[in-house]
Amino acid sequence: MKILSAFVLCALVALSVARSTREVPTDHTNGQPGCKTPEEVEMRVWRNNWDPTRYWVCEVQGQAAAEALCPPEQGFLTEVLGCVPWADWEWVQPVAPPSRP
Repeated sequence: MKILSAFVLCALVALSVARSTREVPTDHTNGQPGCKTPEEVEMRVWRNNWDPTRYWVCEVQGQAAAEALCPPEQGFLTEVLGCVPWADWEWVQPVAPPSRP
């Protein structure tokens, strides 16, 4: 009984943590934000989940994100919200934006 109780407690904690973090895309979207929230416009640039040489730009809330291209020999790095040389680039787990188009 103690083992079952411990398992249920661990499962509830894991579920709580999963709900408190932003959703990780499971539908294989390209990461395009909907630009529907102030957070998306404030952050302005968002990773393109399919192509590391491209990223999305939210300039105006309620308008579609524009796609942008990194300079040659560079990739978009979420940690710096910009393009960096390939030597400095590293893959990170994609995170879904707050809204989608």
